[in-house]
Amino acid sequence: MEVDRLLEDGDVLDLGDGLGLEVLHTPGHSKGSISLVLHEDQALFSGDAIPLAGDLPIYDDVLASVTSIKKLKGVSGVKVLLSSWDDPREGTQVYQQMDEGLRFLQRIHEAVITVTSDNPSLAVDDEELCKSVLVELGFPEQAANPLVARSFVANVKVIEERDLLRA
Repeated sequence: MEVDRLLEDGDVLDLGDGLGLEVLHTPGHSKGSISLVLHEDQALFSGDAIPLAGDLPIYDDVLASVTSIKKLKGVSGVKVLLSSWDDPREGTQVYQQMDEGLRFLQRIHEAVITVTSDNPSLAVDDEELCKSVLVELGFPEQAANPLVARSFVANVKVIEERDLLRA
């Protein structure tokens, strides 16, 4: 595809009629991921930035994902959260969903630490790492696939970080 316009963090896309979408760079799921804020309606379109707790995780950079979710939590006054793969969230559920996503990323990280501590060779075998972490998290190992494996490998890269959520 040909790129028509590069979007930068803080850009505002004019929708007309006094409406604008503010661009927030929220990498983690992928390097160029963005979220959009429609301040007039207090709505946040988070795309894939917030993982759905209990679903198969897909991200490239776990630390960037954590930072991005914290950035979204810093957007005040959001009353509607519109994320990929999830129902719209409203009211107090908006920020609760972000907290749940953060806790899920930490839980995944702890599972990666556990399985690689028990079997260090898993840190270099993406497929077996994926299966072992999935089982540790309560998923069937048959759910293993290259995208999920890539996510767990991202955790291995920062395995020395024990608490991803600390300030």
